[in-house]
Amino acid sequence: MYIILGCDCVAMALVKNLSKSGEEEILVIDKDEQALNTLKEFNITTITADIYAYNFSSLPGKDPVAFIILQKNPKENLALIKRIKELFPDKFVLTQVTDDKESSESMAAGADRAVESARILSDAILNELESAKLRRSASKLVKVLREATNNGLAIFLQNNPDPDAIASGLALKRIAGEYGIKSKIYYGGNIGHQENKALVNLLQTDLIRLNTPDESLSIINSVDKIALIEASIPSKNNILPPDTNVHVIIDHHQTDISLVKGEFVEIMPGIGANSSIMTRYLRYLGIAPDVPLATALRYGIRVDTSGFTRNTTTEDLDAAAYLSPLVDVGLLNQIENPPMSAETMDIIGRAIRNREVRGAYLTSFVEFITDRDALPQAAELMLQMEGISTVLVFGIDKDKVQLSARSVDSRINLASLLQKAFGFMNAGGHATMAAGCIELGIFGDVTDKRSLSKITFDAVRKKFFSAAGVDIEKREIPDDLESIMNYSVKD
Repeated sequence: MYIILGCDCVAMALVKNLSKSGEEEILVIDKDEQALNTLKEFNITTITADIYAYNFSSLPGKDPVAFIILQKNPKENLALIKRIKELFPDKFVLTQVTDDKESSESMAAGADRAVESARILSDAILNELESAKLRRSASKLVKVLREATNNGLAIFLQNNPDPDAIASGLALKRIAGEYGIKSKIYYGGNIGHQENKALVNLLQTDLIRLNTPDESLSIINSVDKIALIEASIPSKNNILPPDTNVHVIIDHHQTDISLVKGEFVEIMPGIGANSSIMTRYLRYLGIAPDVPLATALRYGIRVDTSGFTRNTTTEDLDAAAYLSPLVDVGLLNQIENPPMSAETMDIIGRAIRNREVRGAYLTSFVEFITDRDALPQAAELMLQMEGISTVLVFGIDKDKVQLSARSVDSRINLASLLQKAFGFMNAGGHATMAAGCIELGIFGDVTDKRSLSKITFDAVRKKFFSAAGVDIEKREIPDDLESIMNYSVKD
């Protein structure tokens, strides 16, 4: 039996819901007989009495399951809670409170749960406002996509796209297809990480790789609309030319919003994965993802939240819960457990061998690479080292220095730290995981790899440690070091 102490609008709603759920044993006590008469339609037991003077040892019916106190007298409620707990120490007691102070006092008096009605109402209003915002955003997105009926949509991903970017691009392609809009997905850089390769191969995704921004010009000029996924500014970690007019931008990374231009812009750095954002749109628009897309989105969320242990929000958990029944578990296992390439193992080995530790900071220069996707794997591994809370792993990939950073230090925002060290246009990400790419400029053609390696190592470590405020020993730096970095990095 549920014992409800007080008969107001909250009690009415609670009785109604309990009755709908099949609960028949409900008792409501209140001294207001007229209020109790309103409950007759629910065919429940009522007692007209002063709650604070009532003898609970003579309750009718079965043993109570819970007591719900809906009275609005805080002081009297505390005494009531103590009395009920003395008589029924193993029964659940829930009380209504108005603020944190009342909540603390009620819990101290023995209540199992204190519910702030104002907070519940506020949360309900916020949920409705969020739904209204999503409804408006979804309508605007569809409106922009419908304007690409003639020549279609070109979807550009961040450079070296990860599972979250790939899945998000596929989701936008699915949404566009729902409205009869043809589209293709493009990216710059490489898909080198073994799990990313497995994702693309097993899902048979049709992604088109571009080598230079010039290659994208003919694409830009041939379509009606341009979309940018997991990036927000043309040329910043993507293959688009700097002056590209982008129409749809969907991202979850920190950025300077004043620099973001588009007809539809959705930047949500508070959400752990871009795939969670895309799942929200699919659900709202009533577009059910097929098994491959659901698998890709679910995997994208897992990877970007590091197995739901980093930057995870209720939106990420809600999206993952929705997608899980639609996932091909066998396919997901194949994606998650591909063989590791020899180069990846070699890079991880170099990261361990070349590590430099300054307090809780670790940097490691892995020299020359062709697979930049091995860097985050090395960074994740280095972060497990005892006493280390922040890691930067970097290497030279052709004419660029690739950076990957990880941190578990809540005082540090990695995206801001890398931007401070290497420039806003060269780095970005989140508070706990970030990356960067620095053009070597004219020094990328240096034939003496040993000199280039030394210059790069000294320059990157110096700028990173300086931005982090970490003291490092005095080293002999080539006279042209600052000119090299200043040429490559616009601070």
